Amino acid sequence: AACCCSAVVGYLPTPSSPANGLPMATQKGFHIEHVVGQGRIMRASRRYEPGDTVLREPPCLTWPHDDAEQLISSFMCASADVQAAVLDMAAPDADAGLSCIVSDHARMEAVAERAARSAERSSLAARMAEAYDGPRAADLFEHLLLIGDINAHAFGKRAGLFPIAAKANHSCSPNCGHSTRVGGEMHYFATCTIEAGDEIVISYLDQLWSTTREERRRVLLTQKLFYCTCPRCSRADSGGGGRPPLEEI
Repeated sequence: AACCCSAVVGYLPTPSSPANGLPMATQKGFHIEHVVGQGRIMRASRRYEPGDTVLREPPCLTWPHDDAEQLISSFMCASADVQAAVLDMAAPDADAGLSCIVSDHARMEAVAERAARSAERSSLAARMAEAYDGPRAADLFEHLLLIGDINAHAFGKRAGLFPIAAKANHSCSPNCGHSTRVGGEMHYFATCTIEAGDEIVISYLDQLWSTTREERRRVLLTQKLFYCTCPRCSRADSGGGGRPPLEEI
């Protein structure tokens, strides 16, 4: 998604090269491409067997997961290349995916939840911007907080941003697992055979197999701002524990 904060570019140094200043990621068997209707995706360029490592990437920014102000501080102190990589991460529009919701009630719930979180980001951004240049900085900071909400992964008591790993789309039937247990490094590993040419997909959800399609879509709509149309969600649910299915979304 394009950055909505071009007015504050004057704050930021000019990137020197796409990779200069970024933590090195191990990535030899895939590439990033743009697909109409999907945006950027991660595509395998070789065959992976179950258990194979697909990606290892250290975070480009980290901060205590309960202190979003540190995300802003870390960004402002980062190199130009890190800043550019962060601003290139997904930041969906406020109404993204809402038109796909059939139920008026469910749509209103999603709008209300998104609006509440957006107000929190706006308030925090405005307060932090007072030390910079007011409204122009507030636009940038609010955009960064949205990027953090959509893209951050937690490890221990911290959260981090992983620009390359973030290019992998979500599926409720993923072919890759992911972990940040070892020093905060992102590790993608194949959970089934992935053929060259297949899209590499992960799950953005913690509770994937014990939830209904409606529950998964609700979480993704409110937290990640998209309506899931993965193969599993596009067909009738095969079951799952938890409470009975809610109103169809």
